[in-house]
Amino acid sequence: MRLFTIFILALSYLNSNGQINPTRNWVDSEVKYTDSAGNSVMITNSLPKGGGDYKYYNGKKYSYVIFWTRVNNQSATQMEMAIKFPCDSLTIFKSAESHIKIFATKDTMTLAKIQLGDYGLTNLQSILDVEINQSSILKKTIDPKEDYFFYVPVFIHEARGTARAAFVITGHDLFYKISIGSDTTFIPCGHLVFKN
Repeated sequence: MRLFTIFILALSYLNSNGQINPTRNWVDSEVKYTDSAGNSVMITNSLPKGGGDYKYYNGKKYSYVIFWTRVNNQSATQMEMAIKFPCDSLTIFKSAESHIKIFATKDTMTLAKIQLGDYGLTNLQSILDVEINQSSILKKTIDPKEDYFFYVPVFIHEARGTARAAFVITGHDLFYKISIGSDTTFIPCGHLVFKN
């Protein structure tokens, strides 16, 4: 009987602990870039969240996904980051009816928001309403050993498929690689420059 009681208690313990889910980190990719002077930056790109409801602009229905990016200046010198997404909608799909609109918001992203719905970004309709016909610009000076987190909401019209996105550096130039379904494109969108 004692052995049976120990077995039941152990099973109960394992069952209750097995139902506690570990915190998901939502990281899709992490890449370290080093320039010719030895300065380095780590860029972390998230998995997508969102799309639970639709947003509308001028009668058009948009689904959306939210990404976050972490830029970690691992060098001993300041780094200037400048991002600019075009004001035009981007047609990256085979269908001419489908397009996307990408924004770099100034909303504050933190690690504490990672587990929240839409990563805690709440003003999606106003972003779409106010900024859809403007270039989306984000500039930031990142100090040595400093992290900077920011959101990248992507609004999608008439397209389906799993979305993935990442900032990619070539030299000092920044590109935003975005894939939705089988469609992929690289969008020139800015630069990262170390201040020597």
